[in-house]
Amino acid sequence: MNSHTSKVPAEEPAPSALVRLMNDPETETCVAFHDRSPSAQLHLLVIPKNHIRTIKDLDGGDVPLLQEMIDLGKTLLKEQGFNPDDDSQIRLGFHVPPFNSVNHIHLHVIALPFKNKFRQVKYTSGYPWYMDARTVLNRLVDGMSPV
Repeated sequence: MNSHTSKVPAEEPAPSALVRLMNDPETETCVAFHDRSPSAQLHLLVIPKNHIRTIKDLDGGDVPLLQEMIDLGKTLLKEQGFNPDDDSQIRLGFHVPPFNSVNHIHLHVIALPFKNKFRQVKYTSGYPWYMDARTVLNRLVDGMSPV
C-alpha cells in the first residue's frame, strides 16, 4: 500500500453518489454495482473499499488494487455474456479530474452499445477527460504518473 493521505479506512462513509446495493459482487478490496445513470446497455462501477479520491492519487503501490478492479470488471462482463477482451464490445476506464463526478475512484465497466453519441464520447479514450484502465495500469507499472 502506498502512503497517500487521501486513503482512509473503509469505516468512513462512502460518498452519497456511490451507495452500495445489497448483494453486489465484491472482493476483499473492491465492490461492484450498477451505475445510477447508465450510459450503455450495461454500466457498472468497481470501487475500492478504501477511499482513494481520484486516479491522480494512484502510484506504483496501487498496481495490485488496479489489477483487481480490472479483473473484477472483466469477470462481471463475461458473466453477462460479453467478451471482456473485445474493445468493440466493452469499455473499462476512469474519468480524469477535473472531469470526474465523484471524488472516490471508480472504474467504469461498460458493455456497448452506448445510449447516445454524447455518452459514447464521454467514455472514449483520446480525450482529456477519460483514460482506458489498461493505460493507467501500464503507466503505473512503468513507474510513471497515472495520468
